[in-house]
Formats: sequence, structure tokens, C-alpha cells
Amino acid sequence: MEWILKLVFLGIVIGIVRKYPKISIVLAVIGLLLYCQKEDPIPQQRTAPTEIYSNKTYSTPEVPTHYRSKASLKSIQTELGISQPVTTKPYEKPKATSIRVGATCKDGTSSKATGRGACSHHGGVAYWLYE
Repeated sequence: MEWILKLVFLGIVIGIVRKYPKISIVLAVIGLLLYCQKEDPIPQQRTAPTEIYSNKTYSTPEVPTHYRSKASLKSIQTELGISQPVTTKPYEKPKATSIRVGATCKDGTSSKATGRGACSHHGGVAYWLYE
């Protein structure tokens, strides 16, 4: 709710600045003086709770001495329903794109221009010519 009031106040200040620029300078100086005179109460320092920083000993998790074998990996795959091994397709290079070599204009003339301005004085491009 407070931010709405700040926005409204900012809108009023902007309106005054646009309408009366000399008065706005005086108001800015007065506002700065009032802001400097304002004394904020010093926030109380928070003390850290002793429970967090107490000297407790923590145990590390146990490291397993053996790891799963391939047989157990297969049983996991069957549980999950993975029946076939996942294969990736080899990378296929995209086929060569066609190259624009010109245009036929709407009035029947041909142009070797390949950009947007082709046939601009002939009614526009009817269709593009590709290699």
C-alpha cells in the first residue's frame, strides 16, 4: 500500500516540475533539508542464537564399500520398463539450401536483384528464381 502512495506522490512532483520548474528547485532543496534532518532510530543489533554456533560434532555419511554390478543395473532397467538400449542417430548434415538468383516481377520483367527492393518499380515480386 505504501508503494502506491509513493507513486502518486511521484506523479504529483513530476507534474509540479513540468508546470513550475523554478518552484520545483525550491521544493527539492526543502525536501533535501528535511530528509537530512530526519533521524532514523538505530536498529538493534541482533545476537546470533547460540544453538546454531554450538560445538556439536557431526558425523559424515558412510561411504558404500561396494557398488552396483551390471546385473543389478539390468534389473533396474527391467523395473523401469527399458527393454531396448537407447541408440542415437548419427548427425546428418542438412541438405544444401537453394540460392536465390533473381526474381520475376509482377509486370513480367525479370530482375537479377535478390534483395527486398527487387521489382520495386514494377509492382513487386511475382516469384523468386532459385538455383
